[in-house]
Amino acid sequence: MFKILLPLALCAVPLSAQTTQFSAVLDQPNNVVSWSVSTSIGNVNLSPTTFRIGGTMEILLDSANAPFTTGALNGALSFTSPSTLSGEIPNPIPFLPPIATFDIQNMEFYLQSPSFTIQPNGDFTATLTLTTTAGTNTMGGLFGSGTEPIYGVISPPTVVTGNVSQNGNTITFHLNLNITVTIVDPGTGVSSDITFNGPLDAFADSTQSGSLHLQGGLPLALGGNVLNFSGATPNTTVFLAGSLAGRGSVFIPPVGVTLGIANPVQAGSATADASGNGSFSIAIPGNLALKSVWLQCVEVGRASNVFGSWVQ
Repeated sequence: MFKILLPLALCAVPLSAQTTQFSAVLDQPNNVVSWSVSTSIGNVNLSPTTFRIGGTMEILLDSANAPFTTGALNGALSFTSPSTLSGEIPNPIPFLPPIATFDIQNMEFYLQSPSFTIQPNGDFTATLTLTTTAGTNTMGGLFGSGTEPIYGVISPPTVVTGNVSQNGNTITFHLNLNITVTIVDPGTGVSSDITFNGPLDAFADSTQSGSLHLQGGLPLALGGNVLNFSGATPNTTVFLAGSLAGRGSVFIPPVGVTLGIANPVQAGSATADASGNGSFSIAIPGNLALKSVWLQCVEVGRASNVFGSWVQ
């Protein structure tokens, strides 16, 4: 039910100077990514050895249609399918239990890059950072057991290549993903370097350029903060919805749109300026500390990307 219940706050994040915003849908059936893990205590057997990446990717381009000359990434709500990725460090003595096991569950992540140059053929090189915004890691085995959240794991800035092209109204954005994140389990002290390697394709409709875009801090802070939006209809009321339940699909009759979050509650409202930009000034209460949150803004007939973060 969509109602005023939950105050949520976000750190201020400046909007990019790029011109045209797209919210692109990731090609989950074909984004097949392999992964490898090295740990501080031994080699790892993985299950499954590949997975798919779905969700959305936020892209800024310098125009609504090709040819494009510059671009940037300013967000994603991406997730793995299946939602559980498992690993085991086998015991060298075959009849003994494994040295360690882990289950990474419900991992979601955000993608960001500074502005990059796009060549006439669509090729580009970007410096990509991946930040986890939700998920847990459950460890087991001889080193002990426990479950810890994995939000806030940040990859080093990593150079990746890609291509952006257009065929009719369809803009195709391709990344050659090859990036490593390091997870340290505080309960066991075991560190794991996890590398993702594979294609990441997303599609956007050129007629949907200038999409309604929501952007905030990673992480969010307790107390008062600001969440920015762009691409709204000028001088109209924009509502903010929040959720602690994650991604979902909920139709909101008063505005005639389907939200991409589960169990949404209204967290604020604001009026867009003459350029369609604005901000929400709201507060996160102390009982949301160390939780992942999902937010989305909406006006009549339109909804933004889902923005995922966590509360520090």
